[in-house]
Amino acid sequence: MLLLAVRRTVYFLLPIVGVFFIGALPYLFFSNVKGIEAVARLLESGAIQNALFLNQDLGLFFGPYLDNIGSLMMRLITFSNVEYYEYQQVKLLFPTILTPFYYSFRLVIGAFLLAIASSLIFALIVKILPNKIQKAFRFLFFSLESLPDIFLVVMIQYGMILYLRNTGHLLFPIVHSNQNPSYFIPIFCLAIIPTLFLTRTLLFLLDDEDSKTYVEFARAKGLRYALVLYIHMLRNSLLSLFYYSKTVYWLLISTLFMVETIMAVPGITDFMLDNGPTTPEVITVSILLMFVPFYLLFTVTSFVLELKLGRTEEEAA
Repeated sequence: MLLLAVRRTVYFLLPIVGVFFIGALPYLFFSNVKGIEAVARLLESGAIQNALFLNQDLGLFFGPYLDNIGSLMMRLITFSNVEYYEYQQVKLLFPTILTPFYYSFRLVIGAFLLAIASSLIFALIVKILPNKIQKAFRFLFFSLESLPDIFLVVMIQYGMILYLRNTGHLLFPIVHSNQNPSYFIPIFCLAIIPTLFLTRTLLFLLDDEDSKTYVEFARAKGLRYALVLYIHMLRNSLLSLFYYSKTVYWLLISTLFMVETIMAVPGITDFMLDNGPTTPEVITVSILLMFVPFYLLFTVTSFVLELKLGRTEEEAA
């Protein structure tokens, strides 16, 4: 148990340290990052028109790089606030960053729950269909999963616009505004690829359960296949499906940036894109906010399941 706890702690800390090292990369390659930040702020304010006068040495500057990493770590550990530049003003990062973070958090959680519920329904329906129809649906899921995220999002927006032109009614806002915040369409777009992935994964897990002896024994006893599927096969597959939830989360995060950009959603990736160029620390803190809470949730849940069931993640998956 001690070894398992140590392994989990190392797995948790290594990505965090990696985020700090990646977020501070500008300080490694440029000799005067603060000067670049100041010029970027002047360009944003319109005080200057170009930065041709800026003379920067490219190289490997390990001293400023490590100093920035240590400084940011200490500020976060000691709860000292981080400053960033926005609208020609220096502001405190906390609690300002929490508003876009909560918006993205709601989108990700909503899409995650929608993907799980939809995949359960689709997989159970497909599983009880005849084999030929099953193969057609499996091929459809595979084909849709191969399409680029941006294509699916644009087609959904285009469909909403066509419906508006033909009926004069807009079902849901397709872009965010303060008067009409957009939730349903971003959540729906975020959930498409994870739903397809989870549906195919669950079908694969159910196929594996289908070949086990207890299913054949239950069928021989006269139990209906649907009953065995809903009660026994599904229950045994859900644990293995949980361990794919981390992959689903990374699918959601990879799509979040594109959805927030296209739909003008004021989420965490939009905040990072707007303020990261003038304050690199914003990128580091934003990534940590998206990584740490969910990783803690997955790690604690996995740890509890392993203790109760005596099965590691590798064995269950």
